[in-house]
This record gives sequence, C-alpha cells and structure tokens, in this order.
Amino acid sequence: MSEPAIVPSPSQSNIYGPITAGQMFERTFTLLRENFKLFFGIVVILIGVHIVAMGVFGGSEFWMIRSNGGLPSAAGVLLMLPIFVIGGVLFFIFILIIQGAFFVAARARLSGTAMTVGYACKLAADKAGKLTGIALLIIVRSIGYVLLFYIASLIVFVAIALMFGILHHAGGAVPFTVGHGASFEFIAMALIFGLLWLVLYALFLLWLYARYALSVPAALAENSSITGSVRRSVELTRGSKGRLYAMLLSIVGAYIVVDAVLLPVELMAFNPFHPHPVGIVAMGPGMVVLSSILGIVSIVISALVMVFIGIATALCYYDLRVRKEGFGVVTPPPPAVPIAPAEPWALPPTEPTGDLPIS
Repeated sequence: MSEPAIVPSPSQSNIYGPITAGQMFERTFTLLRENFKLFFGIVVILIGVHIVAMGVFGGSEFWMIRSNGGLPSAAGVLLMLPIFVIGGVLFFIFILIIQGAFFVAARARLSGTAMTVGYACKLAADKAGKLTGIALLIIVRSIGYVLLFYIASLIVFVAIALMFGILHHAGGAVPFTVGHGASFEFIAMALIFGLLWLVLYALFLLWLYARYALSVPAALAENSSITGSVRRSVELTRGSKGRLYAMLLSIVGAYIVVDAVLLPVELMAFNPFHPHPVGIVAMGPGMVVLSSILGIVSIVISALVMVFIGIATALCYYDLRVRKEGFGVVTPPPPAVPIAPAEPWALPPTEPTGDLPIS
C-alpha cells in the first residue's frame, strides 16, 4: 500500500536538497513516519527472515549438543558446516536486498512516486548480483586499507619503541634484567599511544565507511556497474562526508545506550561463571525464554537501525548530487506566449539628403 507523497514547502525549490545534517535527521524521521506502512512492511520481512534464520541455526546447535550430551562432536560440526556456510551466504545476500529495498522505497517516496513493499523488494532483488559484487569489492578494498593501516601502525610503534629503548639504554638501564623493567613514564606513554591509536583506528573505520556508503545508491539510481558504483561513491563523498559521519556517530551512540540497558540482562541470561557452560542446554526454561526475548529485541533494534541508515543514506546521496551536480534543479519554463522582438531603431543617414538651410 502506497502512502501520500511528502509535499515540499513553497520555499523549497528542490526536494532533493541541499540539506543540513539536522534537516537530514528531520527528513529521515518524516519519511519514516509518513510512510510507516511501507517501511514497516520491509522491516517485518527482515525481522521474520532473521528470526527464522536464528531459529534454524540455534536449533541445529541445540540438536548437536543434545545428541552428544555436551559439546558437539567433530563429525557433527562437519555435517552442519555446509548448512551454516550456505545459510550465511544466502542471509548475506538477503541483507543486501533489504538495504537496496530501503533505498528504493526512500527514493520513490521522496519524489512522490507510488511504491509498495513487494515492488521495492523486487527492484532490489533484480540487482542482487550487482549488490553482492559491490559488497565483495568493498570488503576486499577495506581489508587492503586495514592491512595498510596495521603496517603503518606497526612501523610507528617499532620506531617509538626503539626511540624509548635507546633513551632508556643511554640512561644506564639494561633491558630485560632485574631492576631494569619498564618505568612508570614508559608505561604511561605506552598507554597514551595505545589510546591515541584506538582513536585513530575508529576515525579510520569511520572514513572507510563513509567512503563507500553511497555505492548501493549509485548502483540502483544510476544503474552503474560494480566498479563504477564504488568509484561513484568515492567521487561523491570526496570532501563531503560530514552528514555520513553524523549519521554513523548517532547510530553508534544509540547502540551504546541500548547496550548499556541490555547488558545487565544479558549477563544474567549468559552467566560466564556457570559450572558447566554448554550453551542453552545448561540454562533453565526461564533463561531460555529470556535469551530468546533478548535475541528478538536485538533483531528488532538492528532492523530499525537498518531502515534509518537506508533512508538517511538516500538523502545524503541526493544531497551530494544536488551540491556537486545541480541534480533536481528545475530551470524556469519559457513563456507560454512568445514575446515579439522589439523593432530596431532607425540608423542615422550616412549622407545628407538635401541642402542645409542657410541662416
């Protein structure tokens, strides 16, 4: 069932942007609220498939544990491994289709086009191969960037360690001997550099996410190829990642709040100090129900985060296209009645036409 389109205000000449970070959040919640049935329908599909997958995988683990009376045997693991691998791959592709469906739905409702849950999923499913290729290419590139970051970090750490070791040795200390352990200053500096590395690593991951965040929108909106979609995302986000940073930081903050609330309950359900921790077999019926509820709550939160990311990413994508390419800018139409050109002024004569009067 389609919802009424969001009509832009008279002062908004272009419904696609440009918008600020605050307007991005406002429009995201507006689209979600005014098209609740559309987005909620996609969320229900996501939650349903996720619960079924969790039940299948969890039931398989439970069956292996009950069959062996403890931890699963090597034969049981090898028997279930193909099911887990195939199921994981299919679920990975399904998540990509759902992400594409959120973008298709957001794009349609932003432009006022009618859209249904089934048609949004169909349009995204038709591009499942391309979306999977984009995801794999991003994973490979991300692994390469992460390895380069680790290598650079290792070089810096070795250089710093050598510098402090040389200074420590110059002061008369003999490394690895009694009474010549690491000093308090050295430990403090190591902790400071470690925390600084964690901050830089978090910023690096944030940059990496923003760099490729618009690959799926480029593939679906512009029908770009796999490599073309990734290049398009890099091109659009170059020097303009602020809104994507704000979106991701808000999601991380929401997850921190939710985890702070659910962590005590999770520790109650999964007691690491249980004398025989063999999975859900060691838990009573009450704990099994509690763990199931926690799993469903986690799935629902993840689905809501995904729909928020899908809508906000669509808004960021079109906002950057407006800013960099003038997308959606409408030039005023020509007048309905053509205006006749003005008659040219008569030129002055080049030669006298008669005798001038004599005064």
